[in-house]
This record gives sequence, C-alpha cells and structure tokens, in this order.
Amino acid sequence: MKHELEMTKPDYLIEDWPDKYNEFSWLEYVVSVPNSMFLVSTLKANGNANANLQSWGLLLGEEDEYWSLIAIKKGQHTYENILREREWCINYPSYKDYPKCFETIYSNGTSVDEIIKSGFEIEKSRTIKTPRIKESLINLECKLKWKKPLYDRSNWYLFAGKVTHVAIDDSIITSDPKERIKNLQLMYNIRGTVNPLNGDFYGPNSIGIIDTVVKIFEDDGQPKEWKRK
Repeated sequence: MKHELEMTKPDYLIEDWPDKYNEFSWLEYVVSVPNSMFLVSTLKANGNANANLQSWGLLLGEEDEYWSLIAIKKGQHTYENILREREWCINYPSYKDYPKCFETIYSNGTSVDEIIKSGFEIEKSRTIKTPRIKESLINLECKLKWKKPLYDRSNWYLFAGKVTHVAIDDSIITSDPKERIKNLQLMYNIRGTVNPLNGDFYGPNSIGIIDTVVKIFEDDGQPKEWKRK
C-alpha cells in the first residue's frame, strides 16, 4: 500500500526549531533520502579560505565533461565567494574527520581561515586559486559556468561548475567497490525523520556511512537476474 501525499504541509507537522519549514521543505524530512556530505571550499575577498559543509549536490557529465551541481543559499559567504571568484572546490572528507567538518559551521568569521581554524590542512589546487582540503580523499576543482534560482521565489540557487582537475588519494585507488567504500568512509546526511501521517518526529539530523556493498552483477558485468534466465 502506498500513501499519496499532497504538496501542502499538514497542520499537524510542528517545527522543532523556528522557521524550520521555511528554511527547508517539510518533504525533506518526510522523504529523508540520504545525501552524501562534502565540504565546499572557496576564497573570501581577503584571501582567507571559506569552508561550507554541504549535502545538496551531485556530480554528472559525459565524455570529457564532468560537472558539479550544488545548491547554495543567497547571502551565504559561499554564495558571495563563488560569484566573485567564479570557482570552488568540492572536498570529500571521511567519517573520521567529522568533528573538523562540523567545526567549520562555527568557525566562520570573515577574518578566519576556516580550513585551518577547523583543524584541517590546506593543499594548493592545480587549476584554481581556491585551496583544497588535504585530508579529503577526493578533491574536485570547479569553475563556475552558470547559476539560477531553484524556482522563481527561491532563496536557494543552483550553481553549475565544470570540473577542471581531480585529485584522488592513493588509499582509494582500487577498482574493488567494497575496498573503496571501506577506505573512503563517505558520510551521508540523514534528515531527522518525520512520520507524514501523524507528525511524529524521530529526532535531529544524523550522519551515516555505507558499511555494506551488495554485489548484483556477475564478473562479466551482466546482472545476476539475466544469468538465471
């Protein structure tokens, strides 16, 4: 059985912090599909590094074109930095560095280098001025191509950038997905889940990592289901 949901927020969904369902859609907490977490590094006007812990983004492309698509709220330091410098870097840290990742939320003054202040180490990029985060196991240097609002009245903007260089740590240079996921320990943002039928709220957001990779293909690349036919 499936429950069909209209797009209007039910009255019994109560915010556990002010303006929650204006800042984020109530469906963000009902659907609750985990998104991978990453740090967006940019340059402030004074040359200090900015670090934004994010989970609204994806990577996609074809042929030699590989692109980063991220959602940034208007007025944030990252928003202003990207418009000014027209570049950013996507950094994928592992779970062991999550305390440093969350420190970037609080160490965000204009005069502060947020990468260093949060306990990370800066690494020079190859194709952009914005620094990479050395501890991250994957870094993608990006140059802005376009931006547009999510919808007409939205405070959230989509930024599309072409990936101009990629750095991958030696520890995840393997074709075995189980070994790569084990070493990468990529974090996922798991929204505090809300029951859409009665408004029951499980609790605050949490983070998770993948600890199981299920093999659904044979060694020749064919799906197992096809093999059985």
